[in-house]
Amino acid sequence: MSLIVFLLIIGSAFFHALWNFAAKKASGNFYVVYLSLLIASVLFFPFLLTLSVSDIFNPRAFPYVLATGTIHAVYFFALAKAYEHGDISSAYPIARGTGVAGTALTAYFFLNEAINLFGLLGIGSISLGTLFVGWKHSQQQGFFKGLLFALLVGATITGYSIVDKLGVGIMSPVAYIFGLWIFATLWLTPYVFVYRRRELALAWKDYKKYSFIIGAGSLATYLLILFIYRIAQVSYVVALRELAVAFGAVFGFIFLGEKPTRLKIVGITLIVLGMIAIKMA
Repeated sequence: MSLIVFLLIIGSAFFHALWNFAAKKASGNFYVVYLSLLIASVLFFPFLLTLSVSDIFNPRAFPYVLATGTIHAVYFFALAKAYEHGDISSAYPIARGTGVAGTALTAYFFLNEAINLFGLLGIGSISLGTLFVGWKHSQQQGFFKGLLFALLVGATITGYSIVDKLGVGIMSPVAYIFGLWIFATLWLTPYVFVYRRRELALAWKDYKKYSFIIGAGSLATYLLILFIYRIAQVSYVVALRELAVAFGAVFGFIFLGEKPTRLKIVGITLIVLGMIAIKMA
């Protein structure tokens, strides 16, 4: 993997952890996440003007855009619920770690991605490290409900990573991510506006700044990853992004008062070692 691609993924991981930290600061409020989707769609619309009509309306790519929008709707809902029932240094690593392992296996069998020894060691180390970082709070109230949602998030990460790797191969990442956000928002809109308008209004009143941070941050960081998917293996990219887990845990230690346990420190170390192994792959 080239140094520039490696550094871009690390930068994306840092900012990914930042917007997830904002989501946790908003108490995992699903309506804040929904508002972030709306805001990101509006903010990003002018960028479509830089594309041609054929870039935007690509019939071959439509099934991928529809699929990833649907999977992302589940992802954002489950992510908010995972944060509602667990802390960021627990729910976040479990979700991301299972996503890494699932993506590597799926890419190997369905995309024929070859993984050498260093890559395999790196993916395994990162997956194990993320689980170590997140497993300490098993006795916390609501942990198991949060764990189920975190595992669901992990499954959606595997699903949309594979779909997106294929989708951006035939469509501009700029048009692709806009379609992704639009479909994810559309799937969630009926539930929100029919049953939860009051909660939505309260989320806007109390957490609008977090909605802007989450919306802009999630869109920008994932757009960068979509471009990287075009030139790098999805299994390695998804694994390297999990340095965000280490960043997220550190944010939790510093800003949320979460304790840096021995198991978490070991987990962070494994993530960093795995990152080095993948760079050597």
